[in-house]
Amino acid sequence: MMRRFFSTTLGQILAIIASSSAITFVLFLALLGALNPNSPPPPPWPWPAAYRIAGLVDSLRTAPESGRAIVLAAAQRADLSVKLIQPPAACETITPDTHELESVLRTEFAAAASNAIVRSCDAGDPGSQIQILLSFENQTLDIRTRKDGPGHFFRFTFPFVGALLFLCGAVAAMSAWAVWRVIRPLRRLSATADAFGRNIAIAPISEEGPLEIRSAAKAFNLMQERITRSIQNRTRMLAAISHDLRTPITRMRLQLDTQDANIDRGKLRRDVDLMQSMISSALAYLSGSFDEETKEWVDLGALITTLCDEYEEAGAAISCEGPGQIRFFCRPNAISRALTNLIENGIHFGSSVRINASTDPGVITIDVVDDGPGIPKERIQDVIEPFVRLDPSRSSRPGSVGLGLSIVNEIVAAHGGRLELMGRQPTGLVARVIFPVLTEERASPIQQDAGGCLSAQAYPEQKKG
Repeated sequence: MMRRFFSTTLGQILAIIASSSAITFVLFLALLGALNPNSPPPPPWPWPAAYRIAGLVDSLRTAPESGRAIVLAAAQRADLSVKLIQPPAACETITPDTHELESVLRTEFAAAASNAIVRSCDAGDPGSQIQILLSFENQTLDIRTRKDGPGHFFRFTFPFVGALLFLCGAVAAMSAWAVWRVIRPLRRLSATADAFGRNIAIAPISEEGPLEIRSAAKAFNLMQERITRSIQNRTRMLAAISHDLRTPITRMRLQLDTQDANIDRGKLRRDVDLMQSMISSALAYLSGSFDEETKEWVDLGALITTLCDEYEEAGAAISCEGPGQIRFFCRPNAISRALTNLIENGIHFGSSVRINASTDPGVITIDVVDDGPGIPKERIQDVIEPFVRLDPSRSSRPGSVGLGLSIVNEIVAAHGGRLELMGRQPTGLVARVIFPVLTEERASPIQQDAGGCLSAQAYPEQKKG
């Protein structure tokens, strides 16, 4: 269980924090001891002895010379002996106890014992006599004492060590909480990704946490949306194709099942062409084949005029107006396909079509206007969705599976533009396509994203149509 925990990101980060806190604690104590080697130790040792020695020296200095013997006699104790000698017989051993007592006398009691020398007379016995030598007028004050109780007292007291441990523990706890807050969105992302593998109908995850995790969550939500939309489109395509193929298949079966040997090959061929048209349209939409075409500069005005001439020669009532030349950086075949879909929609549902092209600062606008029945305002956004047809009369168009406007919208969006559908009075529909203008200077270092579209930096702000 512990091995599994420490194999996670949270466990490994907590292990790093705990190790860092422990190392910091030890290094802090070591540095504090190394930088302050002469700092006075805490009570009890050597403070009681230091107080007695300092008091004794003060008493000797204030007492008259005749009374010093009385002071020395009164100071004698079982663990303290005092005498004035000349010259002194000094001991030579230095121990932690002598170092601590000397440090206290010289720092805290400098007025009485600034020249104190402290040595141990027997280093092998912690309770051995400790000698303190102090210069006193023309003599030396020789003080002998003992240290009762345990050996060398630890310099750092429990409150100090406890406070340091609390500080390290608090830092580790707050760090663990912060790490948990960072790891939690990752866990949610992992759980959502696992659930998405079993069920695509799940809500997007909230974009929270650090910038990198928010970016990952946003990318996951976009991926989930694209996958869901793709699966839904394919499902709708299968449903639409299955429904629309029944009619020509039924007609073909009826002809084959009749006893008449004279089969109308023309009708069979028309049904086969109809089925091929529907399947090709659906596959072209799902594959997005227009993304594979290379962009180049074209004369959009000439392209529109050519399309109008072709349809007019075929007997359609169509006209076009606009500038003679409109330079546009695009995929020519894709743009031609989009305009063709809009023109065929207008011709099928109306009696005449008019194309108006115009250029304004920063945008190119193309209006395809027909005089058909139009589209209800509340259903305009619906018809842009793939495989959507408003009523049975619209499904009577041979080869139509409800993808015309969806393909137009995809192509226009891939060129950085937008498609708008508006009603026309008294009847009819206006399909407006708005493209951003790109100058040749800005088009020379063309940057394309993963979908083959020009980068957003290459386009100026779009003008509302």
